[in-house]
Amino acid sequence: MKLHPNLLKIFFVMILTIMTGTLSSCVRETTAPLRVWIDYPREGSVISLGETVTVMSHVYAREGVADVILAVNGEAYRRDAPLEAGINFTEINQEWLPAEAGVYTLQVWVYDTSGESSNPATVSVSVTDEVIAEEVIDAAAEEPITPPTETFTPVVSDTPTLTLVISDTPTLTPTFTATLPPTDTPTLHPPTYTPTFTPTASATPVPVDTTPPPAPVPVVPADGLVVSCRASQTLAWTPVTDPIGINGYYVELEKEITAGSWQNAGAWGPISGKQLDVPVDCGIRYRWVVRAEDGAGNFSDWSSISHFGVNLD
Repeated sequence: MKLHPNLLKIFFVMILTIMTGTLSSCVRETTAPLRVWIDYPREGSVISLGETVTVMSHVYAREGVADVILAVNGEAYRRDAPLEAGINFTEINQEWLPAEAGVYTLQVWVYDTSGESSNPATVSVSVTDEVIAEEVIDAAAEEPITPPTETFTPVVSDTPTLTLVISDTPTLTPTFTATLPPTDTPTLHPPTYTPTFTPTASATPVPVDTTPPPAPVPVVPADGLVVSCRASQTLAWTPVTDPIGINGYYVELEKEITAGSWQNAGAWGPISGKQLDVPVDCGIRYRWVVRAEDGAGNFSDWSSISHFGVNLD
């Protein structure tokens, strides 16, 4: 049986309409704004204790990579920024030094410039204190890593087959096959942590006074004076001043035993006033000196030597 040419055209229009509608319904966009992969170490790797491990990752952020966090056993270990600010796909190397042997879970997150975070990439490794063979990574054998595409066109499976048979016309059997995207993994939020800042107080050291006060001057009795016989003699001097005050004065007295030979006759201090009564003997020649001490413990020079004599009568 032959179909009318116009009817045959209608059938072909219907077929094209069905095929176009079906293909259009199969096009779907999905977004993957943040992704992260851990290239090394691999799942189940064994690491020697004391070895610094470089965790190598590739990260992708549509809005631009801001920070990459490495967590060890659920606790943030370090945060790193890409070398090129705002780049959306890059490699990040983060060093980690295990503290002791055991099994560790390593996780890597990426933050974009808007503050959004990715799902973590996770691997488990073992750290041993035994000597193990060093793992060698053949970079040439690694499959090239390319940024994820944001748009894909799956073809929905289980689409019924449409078969139209027309007399004297080959059978047209369109078949459509598609691969569905993988189901989303549960969202894990990176651990939160608050940096601790310890303020350091600084103090300006107080300068230490090392300047001595001036030396006082003996005034009574006048140098070279001979006084009448008596049991005591008043020694007086001019007081001195200092910015932090005078703590006291010190006096030393000597008597002449033989010509040019002197013997200690007494030492006094600290004295708060500006004079001192000292015991003397008649018929003896004396000499004395005085010095000052300030509030910081600095001593002045000794004064000039002052002489006096005591008559026998």
